[in-house]
Amino acid sequence: MTLTVNTKPLESRQLAMTIEVAEERIDQEMRKAARKIAGQVRIPGFRKGRVPFHILLQFVGREAIIGEFVDDLGQEVYKEAIEQEGLEPYFVGSLDDVDMEETVRFHLTVPLSPEVKLGEYRSLRVEEEEVEADEEAVQQRIQSILEQNSDYVEVDRPSQYGDLMTIDVRGVVLDAAGNETDTVVFDEEDWDVTPDEENPMEPAGLDVALQGLSAGEEKSFELAWPEDSPSMYAGSTVRFGVKVHKIQSYEAPPEMTDEIAQNVGPDFETAADLLESIRVTVTEEAQQRAANEFTQKVLEGLVGMSEIEYPPVAVELEIDRLVRNFDMQVRQMGLQGMEQFLEMTNQTIEEYRESLRERAEVSLRSELALGEFAQSESLEVSDEEFEEHIGNVAGPLPEGADEETVQAHADMLEMMRGENSRPMLDSDILKGKSIAMLLSIARGEEVPQAAAVEAADDEAADDEAAEADGSDSDEQPPESVDAEEDASEAEGEEEAADS
Repeated sequence: MTLTVNTKPLESRQLAMTIEVAEERIDQEMRKAARKIAGQVRIPGFRKGRVPFHILLQFVGREAIIGEFVDDLGQEVYKEAIEQEGLEPYFVGSLDDVDMEETVRFHLTVPLSPEVKLGEYRSLRVEEEEVEADEEAVQQRIQSILEQNSDYVEVDRPSQYGDLMTIDVRGVVLDAAGNETDTVVFDEEDWDVTPDEENPMEPAGLDVALQGLSAGEEKSFELAWPEDSPSMYAGSTVRFGVKVHKIQSYEAPPEMTDEIAQNVGPDFETAADLLESIRVTVTEEAQQRAANEFTQKVLEGLVGMSEIEYPPVAVELEIDRLVRNFDMQVRQMGLQGMEQFLEMTNQTIEEYRESLRERAEVSLRSELALGEFAQSESLEVSDEEFEEHIGNVAGPLPEGADEETVQAHADMLEMMRGENSRPMLDSDILKGKSIAMLLSIARGEEVPQAAAVEAADDEAADDEAAEADGSDSDEQPPESVDAEEDASEAEGEEEAADS
C-alpha cells in the first residue's frame, strides 16, 4: 500500500516530512491490535478475546487501539517513506507529532547530509611565522632544574618566612595573675621549624613572633589561644621563650654545573651538553606550537571562504564524540569515567555538553570542509599508504622478540586491517593527506591539480575553443563537408600524378 508522503525543505539541511498512512492499512492494524486488547479487557456480556471489533471500538476508543501499534507502525512507514522518496538521511529522523483524528499522519523532521561549497581554496595563502629559540624559555628551564637541586644553606641574616629555623622553645600557661603554672605547652630543644605565612602555626601569632630573629638571639613573648579555639588550651595565655641556634634558607645553586647536569641524566656530561639539549627541546616545542597554530589558521581560512550547512543533529553527534573521548581520557587518569568527573566538578552532563558546543561546531566545520577538499582533489588512500600507517602505529618489533611478542604484533596488524578498523584508519590517513596538501597550498607551493580538476579544466577549454570557432557541436556545416571532399579528391589526383 503506497504511502502519501509530503516533504518541505527547512533551514539547516533539514526536511519536514508528513507521512499519511492509507485507511485500509490502518484498519488492518487496528483489527490486529483489537484482538490483542480483547484478551486483556473485560467487557460485560462478552468473554475475553471474544469481543466484536465494533463493540471494542466503542468501549476503549479509536485512539487507544491505534496507540497499541502506532510506535511500531511509525518505524515501518518511516523506512518505507525514505525508500519511496529516494532519500538518504544523515541520521534518524525525529518524530514531532502523530495526528490520529481522521487518518494517521506522522510528522517528522529528517536531517539531510551536510552540504559544503568550497571557496577558491587554491588561492588560499597564510603567512607562516619563523620560529627561533626563546632564550627566556631556555633560562626558565635552567632555573627550574636549579630549583630542583636547591638545598638549605645557612645564612647570616634575620629570619624570614620560609626559612628553616633551629630553635629551643618553651611555652608555659599563665594563671589569671600572669604567673607561670605547671602546664607546659612546648618544651623543645633544637626544634626545626619553618614559619609559613599561608599556613600559620597555633597559637596565632607564633609565626610572626619568629620573624626577624638572628642566630644566637633570645626572645620572650606571650600569646593567647582564642576562646572558641578547638585546642585544649582555648582561652589560655602562654609565655614563650625562644632561643635561635641556626637559620637556613632554601636556595638554588647560583649557576648550572657539570655535576648538576650529570644528575639530570646519563646523556649529559657537562653543563654545556644540558644547555644545548634544553635549547633544542624548547625550539622544537615552539616549532610544534607554531605548526599547530599555522594549521589552525589554514583550516579557519578554508572554512571561512566556504559555505557549510549541516543539520543540528550533526553538532550533537560531534559533542557525543568529544564526550566519549574525554571519558576515555579521565579513565586513563584513574577516574571512574565521566560520572566521577562531573561529580568532582559539580556539573551535570547537560552543562558539560553545552560547554563543548562551540568547540564541536568548530571541529565539525573543519571536518566537513576537509572531507569536501579531499573529494575535490580526488584524494584516496592506497594500500601501500595504509600498510605504512598501521606499521607506524604498531611500531617495529623489538630486536630478539620472542614468538609470543611476534604473534601479538601480527594480531594487532591484522586487527587494524579488519573491516571494523580500516574505515576509521583510512579516514585518519585521508585527513592527514588533506591537511598536508592544504598547508602546501597555503604556503604557495606548487601543488599538482587533481585528475578530476584537470579533466574539468580541459573540458571547459574545449568548450571555449568550440564557441570561438562558432560551433556548439561536433556537426559541421555543409560547406565544410564539401571543402573536405574537394581536398580529398585533390589529394587523390596528386597521388595518381605521382604514380
